[in-house]
Amino acid sequence: MTIMKNGLILAGVDGSELSGSVLDYAIWLSKKSAAPLKLLHTIEHSHHSEQVGHEGNLTPNIKEHLLDELSDEERLESKKLIADGKQILNEAKDKAEAAGLSDVIAKQRHGTLPEALLDLQSHLAMVVLGSKGRGHEGELHGLGAQLEDAIRVINKPVFITKSTFKEPKKVMFAYNGSPTSHKALNLLSNMALFKQGLEIHVVSVQKNLAAAQNLIEDAQSVLNAAGLDMIGQAITGEAVEALTHYQMVHDIDITVMGGFSHGKLHGFFFGSFTTQMLLESNTQFLLVR
Repeated sequence: MTIMKNGLILAGVDGSELSGSVLDYAIWLSKKSAAPLKLLHTIEHSHHSEQVGHEGNLTPNIKEHLLDELSDEERLESKKLIADGKQILNEAKDKAEAAGLSDVIAKQRHGTLPEALLDLQSHLAMVVLGSKGRGHEGELHGLGAQLEDAIRVINKPVFITKSTFKEPKKVMFAYNGSPTSHKALNLLSNMALFKQGLEIHVVSVQKNLAAAQNLIEDAQSVLNAAGLDMIGQAITGEAVEALTHYQMVHDIDITVMGGFSHGKLHGFFFGSFTTQMLLESNTQFLLVR
């Protein structure tokens, strides 16, 4: 039994620029792994009144009337958010079914994305998310405000889309010997997806070339035992720069790596390697925690 047979592929769709890409890659993953597809749309209720706020100058009766109006505004806003979300889900479900998938589940939930993922994770094999959502429309760079929390809150692999769908041909696995990268290596060796003609590149960047080569040999032993061929490359230098250069030169489609292995406090003071890779790379990502 492979990992992907133990649950659903969950696609987070929100109607953003990358929402179509999320759906396309989720459909591709569902087909390749024979795992059912579930579509998720979350609604966060954050109301901003169009009324000018001068509550300190209002009499009690006028203030009470204004609060009643705000309550009506909130109800109208909620109804619109729900209706818009249902339309997004229906259109996504129609597209998935037109692509040949059956038994597609569409679900709308109230609350934040991390809250929904935490609640659903026991039923999931993998989550597919866009690198940024509707709040970052038009931005060339940057990551979604909830992305890191969504990745950190669950113990399932998260596939991150950064661009429009292109049939993946080449995968780069960034291997540094850490516990999360060991977990990613096991995922790579066990997942049926990677036994379907994808060209696998294993790259290790270390200060010492011999140490990097030892890691390449370790990974090769595991992958060869699983029936997978690979192209190995040991490199010295700065990890983000070396890996992003390799991605570009070899036309990599998907980068597989351990994600957010340090706590958020460490990332605040020293910067997060995962965040840097997501910001600097143009590939899609499969992150393992």
